[in-house]
Amino acid sequence: MPNGDDPVLRRVGGGVGSTCSLDVVSTHGLGGDDVSTWTQKGSSESWLEWLGQDIPTIGVWALRYPAGLTKWTTAGAGMALPERANSLIEMLLYYGIGSRPLVFLCHSLGGLVVKQILRQSSEMAKPDWKVISESTLGVVFLATPHSGSSLASIAKAVPLARPTRTTLALTAHCPHLKDLGDWYRQNAARLDIQTAAYAESQKVKRGLRLVTVVNSTSADPGIVDCITTSVDADHTDICKPASRATDVYRGVETFIRRQLARVAATNGAPVAPRAPAEPPPEVVRPLREIDRLGELNLLRPAEVTALKIGFLERRYYGGDHE
Repeated sequence: MPNGDDPVLRRVGGGVGSTCSLDVVSTHGLGGDDVSTWTQKGSSESWLEWLGQDIPTIGVWALRYPAGLTKWTTAGAGMALPERANSLIEMLLYYGIGSRPLVFLCHSLGGLVVKQILRQSSEMAKPDWKVISESTLGVVFLATPHSGSSLASIAKAVPLARPTRTTLALTAHCPHLKDLGDWYRQNAARLDIQTAAYAESQKVKRGLRLVTVVNSTSADPGIVDCITTSVDADHTDICKPASRATDVYRGVETFIRRQLARVAATNGAPVAPRAPAEPPPEVVRPLREIDRLGELNLLRPAEVTALKIGFLERRYYGGDHE
């Protein structure tokens, strides 16, 4: 059995076997893991499970690997990005990742790990590794520090912090990050990989400071057709959408469906339509009450229609319109 310091790839949900058309693999950031990174505090269900429920033709996986911020909280000094990528490629292949089209969902450091995985699998003289980069259709970056993080720079400047090699890899203006970022920008199109990116807009408390862990400039992967979207969340919460109605969940779900459409187009299969969203209860109940008044002949049909239109205008537009 693996211990807490062993990398683990855990299946979260979605389809299996012939019912699965695409795999989604999530990768966490510094101090994260395969559960807490994606789960609201106090909840027993992560939004990765929602993805599997809402899109049953995907397989959803959560990756865990040692990623301690300091040597006080993790065993050893940690691995450099190329070493970590090599070890994780072997694990992905063991579980059959790469045998189907693939999307990576990455928080913070996890995005750098994935970029390194794609580079290693594409460039190393190991033919069996190439299926990872060749099967990858898309990458979603959630607050990934493409050009480094202020938090890593602070840790480096404080001797007692004892930062790990993993933390130091995120130092702002690190030459390796620039090289890795340049590689991804130059090769994403060649590998036919689509990119989505989200940035935090709120600060998080670290000790006595309020800091933006990854600013919007660093969160931008620099891909021409990728517009980095800022969301109302801090670095910790950006990967924990509270509901399916949040920008992050909607955006990620739409991105995955877009990749499924690419798979279907390649296979010549029809694309399954998205199920219509159910109106929220606070909209449904008043409309039903208005209908009820019509059924009791307390309102004429024209009055029922007028009341419904008025209610919906106030609900969605904030007032009446001429």
